[in-house]
Amino acid sequence: MTIRNARRGDLPALIEIADSTGMFLGGELQSFVDVLTAHLDGADGAAGARLIVSCNADDTPVGATYSMSETMSQRVANLLFIGVLPASRRGGHGAMLLDDFEADARAADMRLAIIETASDAMFAAAWSLYRRHGYAEVARVADFYDDGLDKLIFRKRISGADGASGR
Repeated sequence: MTIRNARRGDLPALIEIADSTGMFLGGELQSFVDVLTAHLDGADGAAGARLIVSCNADDTPVGATYSMSETMSQRVANLLFIGVLPASRRGGHGAMLLDDFEADARAADMRLAIIETASDAMFAAAWSLYRRHGYAEVARVADFYDDGLDKLIFRKRISGADGASGR
């Protein structure tokens, strides 16, 4: 397994990874593909945005993260997307991607890391991963994604008052 910045040629694999998560409703997948394409083309303009892939030995992406610093806050890193192809889940790709996100956030002197996700039980394995990495569920926005589908916000202090390492 390796971690690297995504490249333009990774776009088909990124779309497959995103689609395999089941997290996108209606036209949301196309909107996310537009974000990925803009990022890969250098046109997204997002502050501190990173698109990272986790690859098998043959350099084929099987997992990905998309993250950025929050512009309307002080030193907060937001993991907007994390996904791993079903055949590669439980193989360490998600943990490695999450560790990379945190390491980058620390290197950028972020004080908090947040992850926003949906309340659908199909994401229970992801919530477990976040909790094992020291994240706590700190907020729930009812009906955010759709009626009956809440937004969950997980938070972890990665530097500052609660300790520099966050673990």
